[in-house]
Formats: sequence, structure tokens, C-alpha cells
Amino acid sequence: MELDNLDPNELSESEKHLIAPCGIYCGACDLFLGNSRNLAKEMYRILNGFNMADVGPWAMGIQRERVVDFLNILQNWSQGSKCPGCWAGDWESRSCPVRACSQQQVFLTCAECDRMPCNRLEEGPSPEGAAFLELVTKRYSNWNIVNLERIREVGYRRFVDEMQEKVRNGFLTSDVISREMVMSEAKEKRKKKTGKRGTRRNRNL
Repeated sequence: MELDNLDPNELSESEKHLIAPCGIYCGACDLFLGNSRNLAKEMYRILNGFNMADVGPWAMGIQRERVVDFLNILQNWSQGSKCPGCWAGDWESRSCPVRACSQQQVFLTCAECDRMPCNRLEEGPSPEGAAFLELVTKRYSNWNIVNLERIREVGYRRFVDEMQEKVRNGFLTSDVISREMVMSEAKEKRKKKTGKRGTRRNRNL
């Protein structure tokens, strides 16, 4: 496949941070935009000022503990920092195996790789990256792969312009994220696998 038309330098440095290596468009993610944090801050100010923990059980029939838990969730969420995007220099996404693979090959995204998507191949440049890409693809209902294919079709410049227009019209990544417990199930499987390995090591001791 001819991929010479993919030039990341069509984008400014800040625009490059709008696209994750795996194809997620960070510029449509609320963790990046921070809108829900602003809303949570305002909602906490109103409900806490109204002393909802006191009146909630009487007005809505909700246990005081549940009201307090909800207020704590709002407060904690409102105090979180915005995600800087997957390509931000000093962020924990540096541990992402998809990003690591893209960096190693000097790609902005997997769209530039002739083995994309590697999660559908028996062998890829990075087994860890392929496994994580599979999780991301499942969580985002294949939307990230569709984005990578669109990047290949029209290039980075047009893709970002198209996505920014969609965001202005109200699109968010939450519109495509799966309702399945993808990451939770993967974490639980990894925990069980690690536990089994630990048991075997203990037996050998």
C-alpha cells in the first residue's frame, strides 16, 4: 500500500497532540477537553451549597451515605487535571506499548505502518502493542481503526479538519465507547495470570 501521502508535518505540534498513535482522536475526548470537570465543579458547588446531604434523604428518598458518595465523586472529578493527549511529553502515556512502537518507527500513528492493524496479524512489530491495540479497538468499538483507515485515505490535514468539525457539532468519544467492561476485564485477567505465576514461583521455593 502506498503511504507516501501521510505527512505529519501538515499539522502543527498542538494538532499532532489531537491524535493518539492507535487512532483515537484525543481532540474529541472529554478527558482532553475537560468539559465534564467544569460541569462537575459547578454541580458540586450548587449541591453542596444546598446541603444536599441533609435534604437529599427527605426530598428524594436517597440514603445520606449515597448522597455524600455522589458529592465526593463530583468533587474528586472536578479537581482532576485535564489529559494533555497521548503524545504529550511528560505523561504516563509514555508507558503505552502502542505509543512506544510508533515512537520506535518514527510514526505519528499506526496509519503509517504497513502492518496496520497489527492486532489482526499473527506476528507484528510489537506483541505488547498489538495486544493493547486490540483492547483499545474493542473499547472504542473499532472507531480508532476506522480513523486510521480514514487518515490513510485523506491524510492527516483533512482528517483533523473533519474531526474538528464533528467536535464543533457535538461529537465526543463517549459516543462510540463500548458499554462492555473491556479494561476492567483485561485487568482482572492480568491479575489472575500474575497470581498463578506467583503461586508457581512459591511452589518452586
